[in-house]
Formats: sequence, structure tokens, C-alpha cells
Amino acid sequence: DDTLVWAESLAVALDPWSLLLLRPRLASVEIAHASIRILSPRQADPDTLPPEASPTAPGRRHDPERAERVRRIARSLAGALAAPTRNLPHLALRDVSVMVGAPPAGERPGDETPPSGLRLAWLTLAPGRKGVHLAAEGRWSNPQPVSFAAALDYRRDDRISGRAQFDVLSPGRRRPDALRITVNGSLHQDHAAGRVTVADTTRVTVGTLHFRLGGEAARAGPRFRLALVADSLTATQWKESLPRAVLGPLLDIAVRGWYGYRVGLDLDVSRPDSVEFTADVRPHGLQLDPAGTRLNLLELGEPFIATIHLPHDLLVQRDLSPANPNFRPLEAIDSVLVHAVVTNEDGAFFRHGGFNTEAVKSAIADNLKAGAFRRGAGTITMQLVRNLYLGHARTLSRKGQEVVLAWVMEHLTPLTKERMLEIYLNIIEWGPGVHGADEATHYYFGHDAVHVTVDEALFLATVVPAPAKWRYRFDETGALRPFARAQMHFIGRAMVQKDRLPAERLPPADELRVELHGPA
Repeated sequence: DDTLVWAESLAVALDPWSLLLLRPRLASVEIAHASIRILSPRQADPDTLPPEASPTAPGRRHDPERAERVRRIARSLAGALAAPTRNLPHLALRDVSVMVGAPPAGERPGDETPPSGLRLAWLTLAPGRKGVHLAAEGRWSNPQPVSFAAALDYRRDDRISGRAQFDVLSPGRRRPDALRITVNGSLHQDHAAGRVTVADTTRVTVGTLHFRLGGEAARAGPRFRLALVADSLTATQWKESLPRAVLGPLLDIAVRGWYGYRVGLDLDVSRPDSVEFTADVRPHGLQLDPAGTRLNLLELGEPFIATIHLPHDLLVQRDLSPANPNFRPLEAIDSVLVHAVVTNEDGAFFRHGGFNTEAVKSAIADNLKAGAFRRGAGTITMQLVRNLYLGHARTLSRKGQEVVLAWVMEHLTPLTKERMLEIYLNIIEWGPGVHGADEATHYYFGHDAVHVTVDEALFLATVVPAPAKWRYRFDETGALRPFARAQMHFIGRAMVQKDRLPAERLPPADELRVELHGPA
């Protein structure tokens, strides 16, 4: 029910010796001119999501059945990785497409594939006396096309060596940029124990960037371990090694100095709360070079015109100076509203350095227990650079840019946490064409942001993650729905626990009320 497969030709051969032993084994599989489509349920439009399906609604976090399904999939993956690769049959694929989602109306198997998806020109897996050789060429499109060619050798002495090249076409350039990756190291499969191990001395290069990689996947648990270490990295190396499309706005900053980097993950899927995650940057003389930095990172401490990036590549501007009657310095925004937003969006904002590893661990654990993606680990700093420089495209390269720019903003600029929060509260979206706390309080309640009731502050805090859905928080009579009051009370209790709100000022959940008096 969830996968469609169509192939023009399929050839399967059995090992004749295995037939004599009455233990049939595949010798080879060849597939040509095939299409594999993995169906996914139709997603509701973001603006029509029923309020009861809100991923942040209390009581919707854990789903034991779905969590167990995730554990089974992870266990199968670990087992497959530990399967004796050298005993696999010879595999040959030619002109094979893999796509996700329902086919366009009127499309039939064998029709020209749509732009998004993976298309293998060819792939071969060839076991032999010396080991296994894997090679492939093809194109991945989502939405921009990326051509690739890769080869990997896994020898009988457990040595692995491989190389891959990805040709990425950057906007405004006629010729693609090449991303080259090599790997050299050791990999050991223990099928009986259901474990595969990558030696910690395995070396990976990305262009001129050098890393040491180690890890393990075990069927027991299942458990996964990963460690990545780089002793010396520079901004110049990154710019030389990655395509322009991957770097994006990072091309517009210049950094002197160098740094070391370590990231580690240890995850037992059956015990999500035990997850360990570390990410450590060790700077050595890092500083922004004003002469080569075109982003206005060093000017954010002064009044400026903010160009705000919205979903669907839309841009709006706000003047963050007294010339804008809706601009509010941090001290002119009611502290209850400030604390409500910080509590809901990034409770550790004043303690982390732009990237919160504790939030990452909590997100991994919660998502595993829910059996689906329920929460991210974004910080206010990451949201700030997303709004000022990056936009909201859900791509791996944009997430990497976000993490790097947030670290740069926190460590290589003179911005204080208070100034970052001030900018954030004056530019974030709070409704259709509504940006900043003062515009929000006028839009919903018809008054300034300098005085906000507890109920109003809690309501506005729940709107920030999904400003387009604010209407669903009210029923047909204009009263707050139970799920909206529950979310508001959840934030209020967290504020009380953090001493950001006196307990006596928080009404019971069923007594929370807001009345719309503004344009809303």
C-alpha cells in the first residue's frame, strides 16, 4: 500500500552450487528501466492544520506504538549493516528512479520522472575474492539537480576506501561546483553479534578539510555511536571545499584564525533519555575580518533596516530605530511577555552560546518516544539569523548555515544577549504582516507592548511558532479552545518554576481568557 514498483526488465540468477546443497542462494540480480515510488500520506496545508493536531499540544508527546515501530526499523537497519557484505549477490541497476510522494495526476509507470527524486544511471555491487566493489552514477534533484559519481571498496582485511564527487550548480553560475569526498579506514562486520564498527582512525576528507571518523551500529538496543574530530579547520578551507550553493551567506563573512571541532553521539534507541550528544568548538585566534565581511553582523548593535526573510522566499523590512513608531527597546516591552516568549522558544537562551546541546538531546529523546518529529532544538539565536539572513527552506545546507552563523553571532560579534533578544522581539512574525511585539499587541489587543496581561503574554508566546494558525486557537464563539489554554498554562507553569512569574499571578488553565480588540 505504500510503495509502487515498475520495471521493464528483471533478471535473477541462482548459485548452482547452492541448489545442489538444497540451500538456494541468489547469485545475481539485474534491474533495468525501473521506477520505485514510495508513497506518503497527503500532508495538510500548514494553514489548515486542525488545532488538535498541534505538535506542541500537551499530552501528544509520547506514542508507544509508533516509538516501537521506530525501534524495529532501527534494529533492522543495524542488522542490515552488520550483514556479511561479501556474501551478497552481484547487483546491477540501470536507469532506476526512486521518488517519494503520490504521482502527478495522469502519470503512468514508465512515464518521464518528475524533477524531484533520485535517478541512478547505473549502480553495480560486485563481490569478489578480494572483497566488494560498489560504484554508481546518477542525479539527485530536490529541487536543484546534483549529479554524482561514487565508488567504494571493502576488502577482506576490513579496509575501506572510497571516493565520491557531487556536482552542484549554484545560482548565477554556468558551471557546477564540485564537492569531493574521500574515505580511508577500517570497517568490521560481526554478523553473529549484529554489530558493525568503523575504526576511530578512519579518515574522511571533504575537499581540503580533514576529519577522523569512528562509530558503531549494534542490533542490541539498537544502539548507534558516532564520533567526528577535526584538529585544524579554517574558513578558507571551507570556502575552497564546499560549493557556493552549500555555503550561501557564509561566503559573505571572513574569519581569521583556526579551530578544532569535535562532535559525538551515543544513542540507545530503546532508552532515549540516555542519549549523549556533544559538539565542541575549540577556537584559536578566531575573529571576524571587517574588511572581508559583507554581512552586517558587526553593525547589528546600532539602528538598522532589517530585511526579514519569511517562508516562500518573501521579504519584508522593518526599521529598528526610533523612527519606527512600533520599534520597542527591550526595556519598553512588558517583562512578562519577554519571559513568556523566551521560556517557550529557548529557555536556556542566556546560558548557551548559540547552539544548545542539551536541547538537542531532549529533542532526540522526545522525538523517539513520540515515534515522529515533534520538536526541534533551534535557539533564539538560530531563529534570529534565519530571519535576518537565511529564510526558511528546509534543507541540510540551510540548517548548517544557521548553526554556523548563530555561533559566529554569539562568539565573534560584540552583540549582547539583550540586544539579540531586542532585535528578535522586534522582527519575528506574529500574524499576517505583523512583526514585532508592539505590532502584535496592537493587532490582537489594541494597545502598546509596554503593558501586557499574563493571559495576553501567554497567548502571544503560543502564537510565535505558528503565526499563520492563530485563528485555530479560538472556537466559533471567540473563546480560547481547551488545547490553547493548556499550552498557555504549560508555559505559565514553566515560568513559575524558573521564577519568571509569581505563582499567584498564574490563573488556572480553565480561567485563562483573552479578548481580541485590535484588527485581529
